[in-house]
Formats: sequence, C-alpha cells, structure tokens
Amino acid sequence: MGLRPGKFRITTNADGGGTVQAILLPLRHSAFRRVWLGQLVNIIGDAIFAIAIALYLVPRPDAASTIGLVLAASALGGIVSLLFAGALADRHRRSRLIIVSDLIRAGALATIIVLGPEAPQFALTACAAVLGIGSGLYRPAYMAMLPTLVPTEALPGVNALRTLTGRFSMILGGLAAGVLSIWFTPRTILVLDLITFAVSVVTLIGVSDVMPRSDIRRSLAHDVAAGFGYIIERRWILAVMLQGMVQIAVVAGPVSICLPLLLVGKQGIWYGLAVSVEAVGAMLGATVSASRTPRRPGAVAMLALLCQTPQLVAIALQAHPAVIVAFSGLAGVGLAAFAVLWTTALQNHVAPEQLGRVFAMDQLTATGLSPVGLIIAGWLIATVGISSAAWVAAGVLVVSVIAVLPVAGVITFRDAEAEASVVPR
Repeated sequence: MGLRPGKFRITTNADGGGTVQAILLPLRHSAFRRVWLGQLVNIIGDAIFAIAIALYLVPRPDAASTIGLVLAASALGGIVSLLFAGALADRHRRSRLIIVSDLIRAGALATIIVLGPEAPQFALTACAAVLGIGSGLYRPAYMAMLPTLVPTEALPGVNALRTLTGRFSMILGGLAAGVLSIWFTPRTILVLDLITFAVSVVTLIGVSDVMPRSDIRRSLAHDVAAGFGYIIERRWILAVMLQGMVQIAVVAGPVSICLPLLLVGKQGIWYGLAVSVEAVGAMLGATVSASRTPRRPGAVAMLALLCQTPQLVAIALQAHPAVIVAFSGLAGVGLAAFAVLWTTALQNHVAPEQLGRVFAMDQLTATGLSPVGLIIAGWLIATVGISSAAWVAAGVLVVSVIAVLPVAGVITFRDAEAEASVVPR
C-alpha cells in the first residue's frame, strides 16, 4: 500500500520533559521549520482577513447582506474546490499547489481592494468565491505535504504543533486586526494581509517535498472517483468521517448557538471565557497527545470526543456559567486529542499517493454540513428550547461514537489486517 515506515509506539513522560521534546522534535528539521513559519504567518493573515473584511464592508448601506454573502461565497468556494483539491494534491508537488493557492487568494483579495467596499455586491461575492476556491486547495496539499518533511516519529509532534499554532494564530490574528484598526483603515489592513501570502510563497520556494507517485494520464474525475473508492474500501476511515459529519451537523451547531444564548445574556465575559478556555484545553490536549501515542489510538481518540458530553449536559441543565466554562475546557482537550491522533494515523497508514484526497474528503465531511447543522440547530432551539436541543446533541454524540467503535480498524486507526497483528498488552 506504500505506507510510510514506522509504527506507533508508547512513549513515557515520567519527568515531564517528553511532552516538550515531542512538540519541539519537528522543529529540528529545517524544511519543516521553514514551511511551518511561513504557514503560521499565512494562518494569522486568514484570521486578520475574517475581521478586516467585515470592517471594510460595514460602511455600505446593505452591509449586513453583503457581509453575509461574501462570507457565504467564500465558504461555498472552499467546499466546491475540496471536491477536486485532493486529487490535484495527489498529482502535483504539494508545495507548488500551496503557492498556487496563495496566488489565487492574493489575486482575489487584491481585486476586492481595488474594487473598493462600494463595488457591486455580485462582484465582491464573485471575488470571495474565488478566494474560497484558493482556500479549498490549500489544506489537503498542506496536510499531505507534512509527512514528507519529517521522519515518522516526529508526526505526532507535527500535528500537535499544527493544532497549537492554529489556535494561537486565530487568537493573535483577531487581536492584531483589532489593534491595527485603531491606527489604520480596513483597506490598509487588507493590504497588510496581502503581505502574509507573499511570506508564505517565499518560504515555500525551493522546498524539496516528495513528488506524489501518480499517473497524470488519467482524468481528474477518475482520480476523484478513485479517492472515494479508496475511502469506502477502508471502513475505519469511512466510519470515522461519517461520525464526524454527524457530530458537526448535530452537535457543533447547537453548541455554537447555545453558548452565546446562555452566557452573553448573563454576563458577556462568560462567553469570552468559554471560548478562551476551550482554546486552552485544545492546546493541552494537543500537547499531551503528541508525547503519548497509545497502542490503540482509535479507541482513545473516539472516546476523547466524549469529553464534549459534560459540556452539553451542563448546557442542557443550564448550569452556572463557571461550570459551562470549565466543561468547555474539557471539550477542547478531547477535540484536540482526537485531531492529533486521527491526523497522525492518516499520515501513517494512508498510501502517500492517496493522502491528498483523503484529507480533502476529511475536510469536506467536517465542513460540508456545517451550514445545514447551524440552520437545523437554530430551528430546533427555537422549537424545543435550549435544554432539549442540548440533550438531543449529547445523545447523538454518545450514540455516534459507540456506533463506530465495532467497525474493523477503528480501534487502532489502521486497516483490519494490520489491526489483527496488534498484540494486546
């Protein structure tokens, strides 16, 4: 199957140093360090854009509808491009595909800046859709490139570092946009955002990531279909992705709506604390997962998702805000631990020439139903109330996790024949 060499192994952390070493291990490799720094700047730019574009369009008389359309078009463009982004990542050098993604997004953003905030709504929406297409091309290529930059034993640290910096970048990007808005106009902030794409491109030029082995004589549609077939044949991958679709649609939606409804109405600081504490929990979960790789990573990862159950129960009971905040931190721990173990398993046990398509499908299943989930959650909360909606979400979460555990390969996050060779401890 063309798997990367190496196996999961148990690491100890008796002196507390193993965790830090696991996180820092990937940074010893110059190619990864260079790419990671460039993408850190890139992600901070994405966070800046999310705030700056709203500030940019606020002066319009139809600001509410325009902002909504621009953000929706960007999200839709990303979803559509994911359908073929994975196949492209498995046919071309991933670093070059990321450069193409950066250039597409930079071109779309530059056009928005040139057109100005008063431009016709359809023109701004079209530019946002192109920007979203570039974003969709980015993630599968980036995720598939990472295993080619470091040895296998460094992958847990890579994924933990990626999770940590992702959270940090969103916080720093939002803070930077807010501070910059004090001294600069939204247009200037968007111009500064353009520079982040340039930084990303410069750090990727000359990176010698491994070229995927692919027969480019086949059509792109054939490769997309082959990617679907590859996932369907590996029931553990398909089962976890389907569980993720259910969780995003039925669990994440109610949480994102119930939290502000419950916490902002009581005291605004509680909602901010809940978001911040969940981010801190995610950092903790990612850090621990990097240094302790279990023999049955699938079982640990899936059960880690249940860390969100106490948060849902606290919401259902409309507990004191401090309780909801504390359990939000626990939810962050579980979600990040799952992300590190799942991503590492895919990087280790998916054929390298299929990795881009698998990550594209993973991203698609994680985001495709998000808008639908939010719509359903809003309707459900308005119909039956916060408590009932939270109880439904908690029940769906528990049932969906338990349902996939018996599927062959899920317990160990590897193909069934490899799972059979794992000796119980």
